Amino acid sequence: MPASAPKPKPSVPAALPELQPDFQLLQSRQHVALAVSGGSDSMALLRLVHRWAGSIEKPPRISVLTVDHGLRSGSDAEAAQVGLWSTALSLEHHTLAWNGPKPTTGLQAKARQARYGLMAAWCRAHAAAVLLTAHTMDDQAETVLMRLARTTSPDSLSGIPVSGQWDGLPLLRPLLGFRREALRRYLTAIGQNWIEDPSNADRRFERVRIRDSLTELAASGLTAERLSGLAKSCARTSALLDTCADSWMQLWLREEDEGICYAPSQELSALPNALQQRIFGRLVAHYGGGLLKPERGELARLTQWLIEGPVRCTLSGAVLGRRKNEIWVTREAARIDRAPLTIGETGLAIWDGRFAISAPVGSTVGAAGENGVEKSAGVPIYARRAYPAITLPDGSAGQGEAVTVTFLRLQPS
Repeated sequence: MPASAPKPKPSVPAALPELQPDFQLLQSRQHVALAVSGGSDSMALLRLVHRWAGSIEKPPRISVLTVDHGLRSGSDAEAAQVGLWSTALSLEHHTLAWNGPKPTTGLQAKARQARYGLMAAWCRAHAAAVLLTAHTMDDQAETVLMRLARTTSPDSLSGIPVSGQWDGLPLLRPLLGFRREALRRYLTAIGQNWIEDPSNADRRFERVRIRDSLTELAASGLTAERLSGLAKSCARTSALLDTCADSWMQLWLREEDEGICYAPSQELSALPNALQQRIFGRLVAHYGGGLLKPERGELARLTQWLIEGPVRCTLSGAVLGRRKNEIWVTREAARIDRAPLTIGETGLAIWDGRFAISAPVGSTVGAAGENGVEKSAGVPIYARRAYPAITLPDGSAGQGEAVTVTFLRLQPS
């Protein structure tokens, strides 16, 4: 049997009015999933969502997902216990197993990737529109403190967002404003047990060491509430940088239909470094096909190179250069998938995340490569090589009224 917290005393009050998470965003969803490991945080999420669902006329379908990592003896019994608790509340439960060999290094990070990967795949397969996780204010404080040791970036110190995504699946974290201890008092009050995960006391893991240090830091005034407040402040700063970057690009960025953009180097060099990096990050992500996100250190070096003098370089699938008074960014042709894209029954497709293609069914699309060199003498060869080349079903080159190629320009954040 899994280890569990002591059975609560029946004399404890039956409700804690301060626990009122906002679940209103879920009312428009037909099917939502909950990530429930059986720990106190996730069991509180399960019980609070169940309480909310019982208070509205048309609640969504609720699925409870438990990932069995298979990392210790008894993990299958713990998942089964969550299933029993869910069934007792008339909630469907599914155990997802992390099979195969387990890593010997970076265990927590890789287990997290596997866990979210399994749950995201299940949600897509079963039309669950959103996944709720039970991150708390304590998790937020731990995350901010760990990142403070590595960076001063407002993006990083924003910590865990209330809403996010994993591989395209929307994530919601409705308990970020609540302390773990308050959630445990609530569970005790309603007579709900939870499972104690022994890894939460294993000091080999950085998060556990940080968690232990927070108790001492709180005595000096560095509380979870203050660290959570820092995360909110940094999130506002990050959002302001996004707004400033959008405004600057709308004013100064020139995008061409061939899939290349130009920015005036003098105006760009006059910006604060943090804003320069924000702009380059957006450009690289979009013109690099949207598949790879550049690292912050890489962006810092890239910004310095491009601002200080003539250079041409590649980063995250994009190629960048400086000529005269402009900096240009386009796609790195060598990083484009060599497998051609086939136009399906709709006659429409997005190619390389950059171009919307309309062509006869069965046509194929690939990078122009050397065939694109003569397309436009005014466009750098790098952009011409990365331009889409369409081949019709009969093998002829796609052109004329039957084919439309539209470059997808950068959208505001």
